[in-house]
Amino acid sequence: MRYDACVIGAGAEGLAAAAVAAAQGLKVIVAERETRAGGRTALHEFHPGFHAPLYADELPAIPPEIFRALDLGLRGACLMPASASLAVWPDRHSLILPWAETVSSLEALRQAVVARALADAQAVPARWFRPLAQVWPGEELASLSLLDALADMPERDHRLADVLAGALCDPATPGSALNLLKGAPGGVARGLDEALRQAAETAGAEISLGLDVADVKHKGTRVTGVGRADGSEIEARAVLSTLDFKRTFLSLFAWSALPRAVVERVGAWRPQAGIARLLLALDAPPELPADIDPIALRGPIHVAPGGFEDAYRAWRRGAVPERPPAILRLVSAVDPTLAPDGAAVVTITLGAIPHTLFDGNWTHDQRERLHQAAMAAAEFVFAGLAARVKGFLLLVPPDIEAALGSTGGDLSGGELASDQMLGLRPFPEGPRTPFQGLYLAGPSSATGPIATCASGVAAARALVADFKAGRLK
Repeated sequence: MRYDACVIGAGAEGLAAAAVAAAQGLKVIVAERETRAGGRTALHEFHPGFHAPLYADELPAIPPEIFRALDLGLRGACLMPASASLAVWPDRHSLILPWAETVSSLEALRQAVVARALADAQAVPARWFRPLAQVWPGEELASLSLLDALADMPERDHRLADVLAGALCDPATPGSALNLLKGAPGGVARGLDEALRQAAETAGAEISLGLDVADVKHKGTRVTGVGRADGSEIEARAVLSTLDFKRTFLSLFAWSALPRAVVERVGAWRPQAGIARLLLALDAPPELPADIDPIALRGPIHVAPGGFEDAYRAWRRGAVPERPPAILRLVSAVDPTLAPDGAAVVTITLGAIPHTLFDGNWTHDQRERLHQAAMAAAEFVFAGLAARVKGFLLLVPPDIEAALGSTGGDLSGGELASDQMLGLRPFPEGPRTPFQGLYLAGPSSATGPIATCASGVAAARALVADFKAGRLK
């Protein structure tokens, strides 16, 4: 059977793209390697009776127009934003409402970036790699460092930890202020995976699970479908990939088949620092020190934030930082259904964790050392927590890459920097690529780190526009 479009990946972006494209009358199939849809929006049982999101506790906000258009609220989806953010040091603590002073201006800027990306997707494609003349919203951040952007704000290290959220950069580097864009007020997602699946299937999309896509089939620079791991093929006039930029071209194409300009751009594309995750099943909820407001249990808890430049440099040389940035979340305080009655789930996210260590791949002993570092961070905030642990799951960057197809375990699809952000992320043509009929909708797109579902919708709109204009006959 031949399809109009094959979407690679049944995460939030892939399902949103499938729903939009199928609603326009296109015959769409979604190919997912896992046995369930949802990607990082899905909950997993990591210990009997205990559930948690494996890869991220919070997602960026879904643009309101997309949330309404896909009827996600009516289908049971919601994003529960954090009530507060806590940072704890040996001699003090800081409790703030995240970005209370600047949220309105930042949110307006994020919305402008998303609106520009959605509008560009429907525009007539220009010559590949021609720079866009019109200035993108937020482009002034491309020359500003995070340290300068937050210079006049109280509790700067706490604010930096909130912005970076584990995926570290050097905050003194010009252009690092672009990380401000990814702090959209989203929250803990519940029911989003099922709501998006329903939206896609109701629109008429077919979802195929449990078989990996091995390569993209093409004649010259014209896409003809995909090949699957069992040797079968899906014929399609267009392919929409939700994998990141490097993964799409390095794993789905032979290098010899790529235009030289693409090879050079893929080679120059820099990943962002990876993360590690430790999920803990507890027989009882942990307790904060008596002098800390319990509202802090409903948001991120940063462990002695600071030393971001040193952590970034350690990651760059393939070493685990001496004190990696650590974020704790009592996720069962937001959603009690994640744990049995009287029990609790705590997640620990460690930032600046290399995918490959300078002395080789991850070993059992290295994983155990990281496990102990994460537990030390948890005990720093929750005294006696180790005695309450019933079970755990540790994920390091290679585990995340294997599960999600994210290069280096980087969930942002590449470093947020002036030369690979906004209109340059990853092509000046937005979701279109130098291969006719191939579209990018993953984290490497302009809105990938900024808004959930937006890159999928932008790619689908570009796809639909090209079909209507007769460019994909």
